[in-house]
Amino acid sequence: MFSQLLALIAIVCVAGLAYFGLIDRENRYDIFDLLSGRPVTAVIGAEDPIVGQAEAEPLLRAVPLDLNDTGILEKVNVALSDLTDAVVPSVVSIDTTTSVNVTRVVPTDPWGLFGYRQNEKYDAPGLGSGVIVTEQGHIVTNHHVVAGVDQIKITLHDGSVYAAEWVGSDPVADVAVLQIQTPEGGELPKFRPLGFGDSDSVRVGEMVLAVGNPFGLNETVTRGIISAKQRELSDGSNEYFQVDAVINPGNSGGPLVNMRGEIIGISVAIFTGQQDVRVWQGIGLAIPANEVKEVFEAIVLGKPLIRGYIGLELTNISRNYAIALGLNSTQGALVTNVVKGSPAEEAGLKPGDVIKQFDGKGAKNAEDTLSRIRAKKSGEVVDILLIRKGESMQTSVSVMAKSDTNTLKLRSDIAASGQAVVEALGIEVSNLTSEQRVALGLNDSTAAVLITKVRKGSQASQRFRKGDLIHRINQDPVTDVTTFYDLLGSLPQDKTTEMILTRDGRVIRAFLNP
Repeated sequence: MFSQLLALIAIVCVAGLAYFGLIDRENRYDIFDLLSGRPVTAVIGAEDPIVGQAEAEPLLRAVPLDLNDTGILEKVNVALSDLTDAVVPSVVSIDTTTSVNVTRVVPTDPWGLFGYRQNEKYDAPGLGSGVIVTEQGHIVTNHHVVAGVDQIKITLHDGSVYAAEWVGSDPVADVAVLQIQTPEGGELPKFRPLGFGDSDSVRVGEMVLAVGNPFGLNETVTRGIISAKQRELSDGSNEYFQVDAVINPGNSGGPLVNMRGEIIGISVAIFTGQQDVRVWQGIGLAIPANEVKEVFEAIVLGKPLIRGYIGLELTNISRNYAIALGLNSTQGALVTNVVKGSPAEEAGLKPGDVIKQFDGKGAKNAEDTLSRIRAKKSGEVVDILLIRKGESMQTSVSVMAKSDTNTLKLRSDIAASGQAVVEALGIEVSNLTSEQRVALGLNDSTAAVLITKVRKGSQASQRFRKGDLIHRINQDPVTDVTTFYDLLGSLPQDKTTEMILTRDGRVIRAFLNP
């Protein structure tokens, strides 16, 4: 038995040696190969080429995707680049400077128990964007970008920097108009303006480009779509486009353009959402171009801002609300508020009413109804079919013109008001010449204007004299006659104004009552 087991083991060993030594020689590399000088294969698992067989395919190779046609995508890509090249030269960077006066206490002892107040002044920088809309260099931006600033600088596409003048604003709409100033002894380049598109025809889902200056990164272009329209559902307040194009601080005032390169909105804000969420949340807001254009024409061309108004706040009808009221559809507009003293109140409309028809046509939703209200002219009588507590009712309302012209702030009005103040005071002023500054010992940076005439018997005759220098009004420097008029034209109506003058080197403080 033992001898049979040994014989079986011997047979297995001989068979194994025969297989590894003779049969599987080509698929392995062992000590016998090394002793015999057989070369090592360069790539693990690679086989020696066989004579007459084509060369083996490489391990990694580029395989083209099996796409039917990429021509359309390539055309879209080129078109977007061409659109960007056409739009970007009309977008400007706006850098502002605001003089800020602060008062700090300077301690005079190591323990800080005693001290004195010291006034300090510094320049606070600001940043925004704008778009050129006329060949004369008019720029549209946001009111909040330039509100209350002391200096405005514009950087063009080619990197050149120019001073800009504030022409006017509509703070309610948050739209401002600037104009690039011709440099002294120079001339302005030829501007390429962008035109306004019809924002009423913009559809949700339409592709747009947002161009601006976020965080000082000039000429940043982002792409997205119109996510929603008319986010503020009130015919007495602003309504915005919602976009998902990336908009960040510094984009304010930059254009939102459609695929034809037309301005369909002006970027105004970003949605911050939860304060603890520190990431971009994909929601930007833009003022529709038609409203921007109306404000621009009111400021530059003097056209009145007249819009239809009846004093309603509306919202869309939810499915649950429709079921609760027994309505067979969600079409219509739900009245959420009626302004006191408005045409809507006089017509008997109340919160909770559902407007089903406006001016003989079905009311689709709140947005549609509000848009049609604004399109009406003053004095038009409109029939409204509504449902109140399940009962159909009909009433008529007379549309009134809600003119926003009263909300406009115009530099021309401020200058005219300042000139009127100067006339009422009874003085005349002029800028200082270089010779006069040398004679008075003033350098070019000293803010001052010269009183050249004081009318006899006027208010100014009691305090002012010919030859006095006016330096500041309420801490604001009077650099020239234009600034002097502007400061007087925008004096606070509820505070006494202080005017700082010098006479023969002696400081004089004059006070103007409201």
